[in-house]
Amino acid sequence: MSGARRLHADERGAAMVLVALWLHALVAVSGLVLDGGALLAERRALQNLADAAAGAGAMQLDEARYRASGGGDVSLDQRAAHAAVAGYMAARGDVTCLVWSTRERVEVEARRRAPTLFLRVVGIDHVTIRARASAEPRHGVVAAPGAPRAVAPS
Repeated sequence: MSGARRLHADERGAAMVLVALWLHALVAVSGLVLDGGALLAERRALQNLADAAAGAGAMQLDEARYRASGGGDVSLDQRAAHAAVAGYMAARGDVTCLVWSTRERVEVEARRRAPTLFLRVVGIDHVTIRARASAEPRHGVVAAPGAPRAVAPS
């Protein structure tokens, strides 16, 4: 019995078990932080791309209608808006894009599979990120709501 008691009282190696457990937890938390930060940056870049594509689509005015109305009817050429968005998104080949448009607005939803680095350890090798943007056609100079207006000197 003295040998079994001695082995039970011997604490050598106990710290190694704790270090192994804490190291595993540290790698998991580091992975969440690093991959999370990278995914947020990817999401922001995808949002910028969707905003720019929607803006490009919103610039495609139906010129015949605009001219016929004397500049009073500012509406989208829906086919040209779709083509502009598709052309803009084609520059980034790894993005899937959905486009909806009416005469008053174009909406873009972009999706991309973003790879992970550290989260692969727990079986997550990619995350699908999404961004959505919309834009409306405008013409002329439009002041921001509540902005002071310039008055011509008299």
